[in-house]
Amino acid sequence: MKLGTGICVFSVLATTANAGPRVRAPQHSSLSLEASSPSSRRGTALWLKSSESKCHAKRVVDSSDDKFALCPATCPLYADDRGDGIDCNFECVEATRYACMSVNPHEPIPDKDMGICRACLVDGCLKCTSDGYDTCDTCESGYTLKNGKCESQNTYYWYAAGAFVGSILLFQCTYMVELFRRPVVNQEGVNEALRARSLAKPRMPKDSKGERPLWPIFTNLTKELVCGVGTQLHFNFMACVIVWALAVALGWALLAYSVDDALFILGTRRAKTARQNCILVAWGFETQHRLMWTKVNFMIVLYIATFLLCLALGVCQLRKFQKVDFANSTHKDFAARIRNMPILDGSERVEEQLKARIQSVTGQKVVNVSVCWDFVEHEDEIMSFIDCKLSQKEAELHPELHAPRAHGAEAPAEPQSWFARKEREMIPMVVEANKVVAKGEAPSAAPPASQPRGVGLFGPRGFGIYEAWLRRRGVEAPSEEITEVKEVDVEGILKSIKTCPDAYAVFETEAARDAACEAAAGGFEFRGKEITLNASRVEPQSVQWPNCANTDLWFKAKRIGVGVGIICAGLLLWVVAFYIPYAWFSLTFNYSYGREPGTVAAITFSMVVVAGNMLMYQVCSFTAINARFIYIDDREVCYMLCYCFACVFNVVLDLACTYQVAYKINVGLRQKTHDGHLLETIQTFAGRFESYAMQRLLANNLWAYAFPATFLIGFVGEAIGTLYVPYKVVSQVIGSQPNIKGYMAEQLMFTAIVGTEFQLARYADVLLNVMIAVLIFFFPGGFNIRMFGALGLCHMVIYGLDHYKVLRCIKAVEYAGKHVDWWAQWILTIPTALLLSCFVFKANCEPGYFCLDDANTVKACSLAFFAHVLLHTFCLSYVVPAFGSPAPPDRSESTKYKTVNERLACSWFAANPIYCLRSEYVYKHNPPCVYFQPGKEHLMHVNQKEGFFFADDAADAEDYQADLIDHHALASELKAATLPGAEGETKPPPSLVDEDQKNRVRLIQAALKEDGRATK
Repeated sequence: MKLGTGICVFSVLATTANAGPRVRAPQHSSLSLEASSPSSRRGTALWLKSSESKCHAKRVVDSSDDKFALCPATCPLYADDRGDGIDCNFECVEATRYACMSVNPHEPIPDKDMGICRACLVDGCLKCTSDGYDTCDTCESGYTLKNGKCESQNTYYWYAAGAFVGSILLFQCTYMVELFRRPVVNQEGVNEALRARSLAKPRMPKDSKGERPLWPIFTNLTKELVCGVGTQLHFNFMACVIVWALAVALGWALLAYSVDDALFILGTRRAKTARQNCILVAWGFETQHRLMWTKVNFMIVLYIATFLLCLALGVCQLRKFQKVDFANSTHKDFAARIRNMPILDGSERVEEQLKARIQSVTGQKVVNVSVCWDFVEHEDEIMSFIDCKLSQKEAELHPELHAPRAHGAEAPAEPQSWFARKEREMIPMVVEANKVVAKGEAPSAAPPASQPRGVGLFGPRGFGIYEAWLRRRGVEAPSEEITEVKEVDVEGILKSIKTCPDAYAVFETEAARDAACEAAAGGFEFRGKEITLNASRVEPQSVQWPNCANTDLWFKAKRIGVGVGIICAGLLLWVVAFYIPYAWFSLTFNYSYGREPGTVAAITFSMVVVAGNMLMYQVCSFTAINARFIYIDDREVCYMLCYCFACVFNVVLDLACTYQVAYKINVGLRQKTHDGHLLETIQTFAGRFESYAMQRLLANNLWAYAFPATFLIGFVGEAIGTLYVPYKVVSQVIGSQPNIKGYMAEQLMFTAIVGTEFQLARYADVLLNVMIAVLIFFFPGGFNIRMFGALGLCHMVIYGLDHYKVLRCIKAVEYAGKHVDWWAQWILTIPTALLLSCFVFKANCEPGYFCLDDANTVKACSLAFFAHVLLHTFCLSYVVPAFGSPAPPDRSESTKYKTVNERLACSWFAANPIYCLRSEYVYKHNPPCVYFQPGKEHLMHVNQKEGFFFADDAADAEDYQADLIDHHALASELKAATLPGAEGETKPPPSLVDEDQKNRVRLIQAALKEDGRATK
């Protein structure tokens, strides 16, 4: 990638050097004096084309004039003379309203601070008075005239909106203050939740000691398989975007330095008066026209380089995926997908029948069969029951974490504030009960009258899990208390549900799988239906098992159609509630004499952009989930496409509004095109868009849209709002509510912290930012460096946040495919096609290129765009795969399924929740199949007869009471990452060794204290 970037930069320099002469702007340009004081500017203006202005001497200014030149002290104001029909004609007059009115009756107000005669500055004013003061005669629509001022008729709307937002902020601040003032009375529940969260994080493979520590914070996610090859491709994609963006910024900087300094500032300078604007627009048009050859050559080189780099990225990602796939045997290599299954009842032993049938047809031994079941109506009940069952098993394995209260001790009192009571009312919306059991397993005996039951909604947590542990140590167990329990009719649900059209058969070797698929190539009969057998392309953790019944394409199409309708409704809501009020404010604001909306308006605009993106994030996420795709990769692709195109609509809408605002401003300033026509007389879009005055304003607004609103704020806010704040709030809620423990505490911790669920949705954010950045090439080049520099630097921040999130925050996940990455590469066709369209637009009527009229220019840009999309798609589909890595020698016979399952916990059986329940309640396996859940792998048992081979010990949990940043550990990890070991391997960080020793000492001390026996 770096080599390609260097080629791109040097190609640009070589092309531009050969295409035209180097033109160095004079170091004394009038534009370089903008930061100087008026007196210093006047003193250094001896070199300018014109001498000091004289009183009442009319002068038509052009690009060679000094825009900071002052009038004589006796006549210190510039008056814009428009009576003779000549634009940009100014004369110096006295600082009286009579002198101003004699030149231009529409600008009767002498303004000594600005040095001009001007009209009134009244927001919403259509026509000013001629009395020489800031008073209005007629207001625009939507305003009411009062004492010479225009008052908005929508003032109360802004007051109401401000009051609404303010009340929400006040409510949140009040809640936070009340919450964090509560005492922590439930540290046990907090520890349980934090331990479950820690164990669920991504962990390294077993080391030589059989331990699985967290990944070091300096892990290179573009090389290490932390959360699957899909995550590796994702971070590699982000890294390439960062390098590309910084290379573009550097290339343009080198080009500007070697050709003309004006390329650094073209389009970025602003004017406060009509005279300054005339000079600036004239200079801008002439400079842009003079240097257009540089941009045209830069664009064609950048387009070709970007296109080739996109294809190179596709080849690199493909080969990286193939390298991992060839080097690692996983569960998909042993599984065959069974299609067109008959619909059977859960009361039948379907798995056994299907297994026997496949073995008889193919002649290959089947380890077992995992059938998909239609349990979407019972999904919440089934999953809550399984989660609670796992939490109870975890508690039984670690009773020392649940030390009971001393006998007779009073339970901690529940907080009785209004917020605390509302918490207890709302928690059941997240976690329905403190305990979920199968029907008939709930405790029925009431505790003795002397036993305290508590006063809260949930009641104290029972002590049944400690009874055996306490009796072994000669301690009398307290009476069991009743907790709020939810019963689930597990056996009834298992009998009532139906099979789905899909199932998965697992074979002992990959060769056996391939032979079985070949033997069943024509299909075979099973229970009256012709079923087929094909090699699986996905891993078991990629299957959304509750959605397996949704195989009908028409069903998915209808749901996606409904989702598109919801997206449109969300866009409409955003337009009506957020954008129209801001657009109305922008269109009615008085932009005369360089006035611009203040800081509040800029912040409001950023918040409008962020709110629109967040709304689209939620709506598109709902659409992708509601479509109920069987595979997670398909869901991520659906979200990515929906989000990209919805946000593109937001950008187009904003640019359309900005176009109207810019047009209104420039018409009011009587701006002209390069050939002398007033802008208001131009009727074509291309003609207006090409004018320098319009381009300058549009570029400013695109930059404001991109940074910081789109490039940065949303991502920093996401890290704070979905990870840090929820973590602190939930920890304090659990700690202050004494009855939230065990299963409820764990579920509340995982459910409330939304950021723990890692998705590949970041592709969509990156692609949207790239598309916005590329649009800047349609405008003057002064924004190129800041736009692409901000793109690269902001994505370095985003990369760092995601890097930390994956290594320290998320629940372990496995993305094992490249389906999402392929579609992300396809969406790259859009910004690359925009580069080609921009080249066509900028090259029009330039020497040596074609020359089209306005209508045909738009058509040519559109044709270039779609032609590239087709070409790029063809290359991704047929050219890139031709450069893939060759398959290694066949090793399908050497690797056994047992070996893979001993290494990888998430099998086709453990990932299927219904199979796990049927294993226990229907087939009565001993031990039964345990459902796979990140952080609970150590609860799984080996049953070689049924094909369950994974077993492991629990990993060590983090110490959340330690310092937030362990500087010694960071330094040790950095040193270990740079110093090779004796055998060329990375040395383990000393901090990990020290912590390991401390943990062992603590375990030994606890064991000796409890029963005098050494335990592992």
